[in-house]
Amino acid sequence: MKKKLIFVGIVSSVLFSVNVLAEEVGQVANSVEAQTVVKEKEEDVAADTKVLVDATTHYSIDQQKLAVGKSAKLSVKPILGVEVTGEFKEYKNEIIEVKKDGTVVALKEGTTDFAPNFLLSNETKQKIKEAYIKQPGNEKVKIETIALSHRDIAQIFKMEVGNPTETKKHQIDITPSFSIDKEKLEVGESGKVSIAPIEGVALKGKYKPSKNDFIELKEDGTYTALKPTKSVELMPFFTISDESLKAITKAYVSKPENAGVSESDIEFITKDIAFSFPVEIEKVVVPINWTVGIDKTTIKVGETAQLSLASQYGYAPKVDYPLNEENKFVKVTKEGVVTGVKVGKASINTTFNGLSKEEENKIKEAFIKEKKLTNLTIDDLEIGPRPENITSVGVEVVAASTGGGNNSGGNTTSKKTYAPVKKLPKTGERQTFITIISGFILIVASTFYLNKRNKQELD
Repeated sequence: MKKKLIFVGIVSSVLFSVNVLAEEVGQVANSVEAQTVVKEKEEDVAADTKVLVDATTHYSIDQQKLAVGKSAKLSVKPILGVEVTGEFKEYKNEIIEVKKDGTVVALKEGTTDFAPNFLLSNETKQKIKEAYIKQPGNEKVKIETIALSHRDIAQIFKMEVGNPTETKKHQIDITPSFSIDKEKLEVGESGKVSIAPIEGVALKGKYKPSKNDFIELKEDGTYTALKPTKSVELMPFFTISDESLKAITKAYVSKPENAGVSESDIEFITKDIAFSFPVEIEKVVVPINWTVGIDKTTIKVGETAQLSLASQYGYAPKVDYPLNEENKFVKVTKEGVVTGVKVGKASINTTFNGLSKEEENKIKEAFIKEKKLTNLTIDDLEIGPRPENITSVGVEVVAASTGGGNNSGGNTTSKKTYAPVKKLPKTGERQTFITIISGFILIVASTFYLNKRNKQELD
């Protein structure tokens, strides 16, 4: 008996020792595990020293009121300008169902809240990192040091599902978007206003006519310049025809994403936006005939001719001509009077300095009158450009005539007197007299020749 008690005591001591050893071993193991966890956290901290870029997703939805069987669409807003790709996490309750592509389907009448969850694709993550590097100040950041972070923010949407009569209609924005083909016009020139298609439909309708002192807009979108100005605002307004509205409706409901939408579900909306286009209308250019002419191309020494600029719209402008002081054949005044000085052929420089302001205005007035531009003033006009080449006209100077009344030559007079001359026979009488004399001489000569010949024969 005593031996059994001793054996039991020994066994109990052994078991106690084993338990103590096991606890120590367990404590050591726990200590190792703790060290490992601490080490892992240290590595995570080291990883946190990387450049963190916020890639938190934000959402929008096109409708929050649906009829049973209808659908809305979730979309993810760009991150750092990157259009994201990926998948929504599927979700479903008894009121709605969210699919991977972001479609929210109404299943049953009622109200429910839900928070979308979107998983970015690897391609999008890479593009976000690249976009971050491209931002000013981030050029030296290496892409492998970038880590994307995501804030744990739940964006909650409230969805109301009811019967079709209570459902908010599909809205189509039909606010017109305009453009013009010309921003600079001449008076009388026209441009065209265009309107962008809506839902791929080329719009028909009418523009609201408008007119002021400078520009006029007609129903067909044609705008015409009326009067010069640095800038005038063209503000088009357009009424879409019923035909185009019907075409827009059909185009909208025919889209795959709008399957199940009827034409009665559509509501048109317009935004209170006014389009304004600045248009410059240039001054009217008055073309000028810069040709200078002369009324005589041949003059005598001491005789004069007149230079003149071509008539402009019925008005003869006055200009100051060059004096041509180096010309030895003629003398020219600033008024354009040319006087023959020496026999010879002269080339006269007619390139005058320009038109005075007074003469320009008179030409403009003549232009307005001839073209019947009653809505314009001289301030709306400008004189056309002048050629840069030098112009000239030619004139020949000949000697003055020595004949003249009272036997005078040129501008000199002689005091010498002459005896009166007998009156000469007229032209017909003189010819008759010469004929008679010639015949008489011929008869005498013939008689003399015959008498001489007869005398020689007798000898």
